[in-house]
Amino acid sequence: MNWKGIKTGYWVLIGLFVILVIIRIMLPSIVKRFVNSKLNNLPGYTGHVNDIDIHLIRGAYAIQGLELRKKTDPPKYPFLQIDDTELSIEWKALMKGRLVGEIIMNRPALHILAQTADISKEPSKEHWTQTLKALMPMTVNRLHVNSGRIAYLDFAAKPDINLHIDNMQLTALNLANVENTGTALPSTVTLTGTSIGNGNLKADMKINALKEIPDFNLNAKLTTVKLTSLNNLIEAKGKIDVEKGTIDMYSELEATNGKFKGYVKPFIKDVRVLNWKKDVKKKGGIFQAAKEAVVGLFVKAVENPKTKKIATKIPISGDLNNPKISSWQTFVGVLRNAFIKAFTQGIEGTLN
Repeated sequence: MNWKGIKTGYWVLIGLFVILVIIRIMLPSIVKRFVNSKLNNLPGYTGHVNDIDIHLIRGAYAIQGLELRKKTDPPKYPFLQIDDTELSIEWKALMKGRLVGEIIMNRPALHILAQTADISKEPSKEHWTQTLKALMPMTVNRLHVNSGRIAYLDFAAKPDINLHIDNMQLTALNLANVENTGTALPSTVTLTGTSIGNGNLKADMKINALKEIPDFNLNAKLTTVKLTSLNNLIEAKGKIDVEKGTIDMYSELEATNGKFKGYVKPFIKDVRVLNWKKDVKKKGGIFQAAKEAVVGLFVKAVENPKTKKIATKIPISGDLNNPKISSWQTFVGVLRNAFIKAFTQGIEGTLN
């Protein structure tokens, strides 16, 4: 028996094992440096991750503390923050012969600022694609978002505008059409959340995410939003505020080959604009109070006498880069609801 050969083979195996252990120990640091370099390669942005864990057996890796910041962002509001993200192989799809991925995001926050930098300095589609492929080299088939937040911020407005949706739960399934449903819109997306003013958001969408400009059909509703929570927006845009009231909004949108059509139906209830004692003390004094009194009279005039609600149907159409909203049809809709026939509150289903 060649004991010398056996001994040599034994030490080779030990050496290989040691090398693999060293690579496994170093791999998270290597991946972290790679991810950070890709995030910082986006023009006009800086980014970093705090830590990365590798789970080789599950075919997954986890990112802790991802932040992507426009160079013009204020310190408190980076463009994107995610507490932790897991990116993995979707094993169920692999059993069907498709190598695709699954992403789970916990507590992501997206901040959209009204004051945008020079568009020419924004990353191109190719830059974004390269960065996303570096983070997830496989096509994503499932996406889950837990406890998300999205906010629109305008610090140039007087007063500041801060519109947000919290507690977002999003589930997107079959994005890569692994199930091969044979339908034009094979993927489904469901979304729930809580808006400013304690409103309830619910949306359902069917989508073809494989197209360069996705086709989709969306139904959404946002209900029981307290109007007083929108006073910064109302005051910044209309120079008045409201004392009470709620708003419900319903919408359908349908897009095909970049062209879309749909509507938004707002329903306003129990609205009160004027509080004489308070408003007469504001900047503008009696003139501001008189203005709000006139608005209050108009609100009362266009309120439907049976439903006690102000409503209209706002048609939207165009392409995804240039949506068109008809102001005249919106105004006619208000009058129609008040004096002719009240709108039905809810999703119409006319686009499905």
